[in-house]
Formats: sequence, structure tokens, C-alpha cells
Amino acid sequence: MLRLFHGHSHVSISTMSLCIIVWQVVILTCLSSLSGASQKEEKNGDPTILKGHLQPFGESGQRREIEVRNDFPEPYDFLKNYLKKSKPVKLPGVMRDSRAVRLWTDAYLMSLDVPADTVVGLETKKKENRSQETTSMHFHEFLKIYNQTEHYMVDDVPKYLRPDVMVPCSLQCPELVEQGFAFAMMWFSSGGTNSVVHTDAFDNLNCLLRGQKSFVMMDPARDRDKIDISHNGAYSAVDVDSVDLTKFPGLADAEFYHVNVTAGDCLYIPYRWIHQVRSFNSNVAVNFWWDHYSSSDLLDRDEAVCQGQCDRSLTLDKVELNGQDSSMDNLGSLKDWMRDVVINNPMTIEMVKDMFRDEYAGGELPEIADKLLNEVFEKLDLNKDGQYTIDDNEEIPDENWETIRDDVSALTSMLEEDNLKFEREEYAQYVEADRKREEL
Repeated sequence: MLRLFHGHSHVSISTMSLCIIVWQVVILTCLSSLSGASQKEEKNGDPTILKGHLQPFGESGQRREIEVRNDFPEPYDFLKNYLKKSKPVKLPGVMRDSRAVRLWTDAYLMSLDVPADTVVGLETKKKENRSQETTSMHFHEFLKIYNQTEHYMVDDVPKYLRPDVMVPCSLQCPELVEQGFAFAMMWFSSGGTNSVVHTDAFDNLNCLLRGQKSFVMMDPARDRDKIDISHNGAYSAVDVDSVDLTKFPGLADAEFYHVNVTAGDCLYIPYRWIHQVRSFNSNVAVNFWWDHYSSSDLLDRDEAVCQGQCDRSLTLDKVELNGQDSSMDNLGSLKDWMRDVVINNPMTIEMVKDMFRDEYAGGELPEIADKLLNEVFEKLDLNKDGQYTIDDNEEIPDENWETIRDDVSALTSMLEEDNLKFEREEYAQYVEADRKREEL
């Protein structure tokens, strides 16, 4: 009896302990569920508590790494395994032997014989705002003031500097060199520049010659819909220093590739990849832009292309730079650019004209430019409802695109010519005003 009672007592105590444990598990599970539900509710309903809210661009979402190679890929390897696959790659130290890296001190640049009638284009605020004032001045004048102002240079590499800039080995595909690059842009500042979030209409190999830069990139194949890039189809209004996740909630779930580069490094940014750039310390970079579709087609035509050894004496002065037209000649590039323009919002003819006015230094478009834009819009607005939409874009026949391409090419050339004339006149006025001040 005692044994039975003792045994019964033992069973009762064990059962009681088991019940307590079960209840503890139930309570913890309920609390965990409530907490998860609460977090989910907060995530969906209150973006202000999410990681990265009101922090710099790229601090939300998930971080990803890109491939790093310590040498230039051979041209065929580069086009096949990086360009065709839209895969970024960092190439540390590959440009250290370039004369530009070794020689471009301010004293050296000041010693160069720079034509008196040439100017370089300058931004006037280090935190980029694409509606901000721009200006131009002689290169030597810029060198005198850039450390004391927010002015920084963004322009084609001047002809007098091109012999110092080596063409990166990965781009020394004979067929690619023969057809030419679009641009070789030079970025020169005292550091602290801060770009908008944007995309480029070209493949981009960015080579740093002085200082440090940081890049934050997003893969458009995964995250194009996570951020609004509706400004001219090229850049976003997001504040890169303080990202408001209530306005851009998609960025909470985006993936970001963070890359730091130093002098001598190059970074391949694939066509249309979304990115934002910051510079540190005295800073000089050159980025090579070339047409995505033309270089991609090289591999499709013949696998024997892009062969040969790297020539480290091949410098920028020995290759053609064809400008925007090299891209717009290709219907694929033009279609992509126009799709980005209307991917978020339809456009009217007046909006299209405003877009071109923003790029035109004189303010008002010439009559011929206005006429060309009317013709372009007729080809874009397929259903004639007064709006050009993403649906229109997908249905436009190739014959329309060919007319659009020709008109846009004519417009681009016209604007470039008029803008250059305007900048020269503006600089002449600056020189005359400076002369009068000296006389006083």
C-alpha cells in the first residue's frame, strides 16, 4: 500500500512537473508568436523602426559581396563572364602602373601646357543635386580653388591628360577598341562628394587614380522595383544621407553590394546597375563607358573575337570616344533608356520637352528641337491618348524606333553643340569680368 501510494505520489509529481513544463512551452510559444506577429505588424505598418531608417543609403536590407580579382581578366573572359552575366567585379591594384596614378600630383598637373581657350565642366555642390548650378573654368584655375570650395570636376578626360591614362587591359578587345568607347569621364575633387542613386546607360569600368571611394550597388534584376528611379529614367529622389523607409519601403528588403576602392583599383559596374558613390580625400577617378549591346553582340557574332595580349602602352589618346550617339545608335540601348523614363509614370509631350530643356543650357529649346520632339512623341504615343506609357513602349515597332533613334541623335548633337557654345560664352564673360576687376 505504501509502495503503491509512494509510486502514485511519484507519478503525480512527475505528471505535475510535466504539466508545468508543457504550460511553460505553451506560454513561451504564445509569447513568441505574439512577438513575431508584433514584429511583422511593425515591419509592415511602421517602417520607422526598421534597420536603416533615416540612415545612409545601403544600411537597410541585406549586404552582399562581389567577386574580387587581383588581375585584369582577359578581354574575352571579361565580356563573357562579367558583362554578359551582368556580374560586377572589383580589380584591386590593376592600374597602379598607369602614369596617371604615378604622376598626377597637383604640381604636375599645374606644370602641363593647357590651351588657354579650353575649359572643364564643374559641379558646384558636393552633395549631388542634378538641378544644381554647374559652371566651367580653365583647368589651372580649377586646380587653384578646388581645395577651398565645393567645386569639383566632372567632364571628359581633357585631351592634354589622355596620354597618361592607360586603357584597362580588360577593355583591350581589338573589336571594342576599333568601334570606340562612348566616354572616358574624369571626376576630380577634394573629397566629400556624394552622388545621387542612379543608373548608367553604359557599361562602366571605374578606375580610381587618387584617394578612396565607396560604392553601394543594387542588382536591377532583383531590386529594380524597390526604388523609384523616375527622374529622366536615370536617378532617384531618395536622400542618400537619410533614407526615409516610409517613402521607400522596398529598400527595407533590398540587397546591397558595398565596395571600397583605393588608388589603383578598378570596379566594373554592369549596365543599368543601380549605384551610389562617395569620395574621400583628394580624389581623381576616370571611368570608361561603352555601349552594352555592341560589346555584347561581339561574342554573339564570333567566339574568336577579343583575343590578344594586353598592351600597357595603349593610352586614352589612341582610342576614339564617340559620345552618347554610340549608345543611341543601338535600338536596344534606346529602348532601355525610354523604358526607364516611363517605368513609373506616363509622360506627356510637355514633360518630354521639359526633360530636354533641363539638359539645355540656353533654357528654351530651339524651334527645330521643338519640332523634332513633336515627331518623336507621335511615334511613342501609339494609342494617341496624349500619354507615352510603359504599355506603349512594349508595343512600339522597330520602324518607329529607327525614326526615334535618328531624331534623338540629331537632338543630342544639337544640344551638345549649343551647350558647348553657351559654356564658352559664359567663360569669356567670366574672363572679361575678372580682367575688369584687376584693372580696378
